[in-house]
Amino acid sequence: MEKEPDTEHVLHRLYDQVNEHIETRWEYFQLNFTEKLSHMAADLAGAITIFVFAVVLLFFFSMGFAWWLGDFIGNRAGGFALAGLVFIPIAYLVNRWIRPFVRDKIIQAMLDDDKTEKPTNHG
Repeated sequence: MEKEPDTEHVLHRLYDQVNEHIETRWEYFQLNFTEKLSHMAADLAGAITIFVFAVVLLFFFSMGFAWWLGDFIGNRAGGFALAGLVFIPIAYLVNRWIRPFVRDKIIQAMLDDDKTEKPTNHG
């Protein structure tokens, strides 16, 4: 009869250890998610900042080019129209390039995260 309380004690200890393990894993996943989310937010903020400055820079260069082209051909409206036409093939090429680039970067980031989470022991 002494084995019954001892077994019950062992089962309670096992239950407590399993609960503690689950809580620890949950905290680990929360910290891991928070870290990944903060990296994504920082990368996004940097990308948005660069994008905004690039758009402003492109705008001013485009205006200057259109103005110069308009003066060069003697028709300012024509210069703006030609400058606008220059952006059609550029936009097409950027569109063709950006989708695979972003997809590859996302896949590479996920693979890098997997490598850092699961270190291998070689020795």
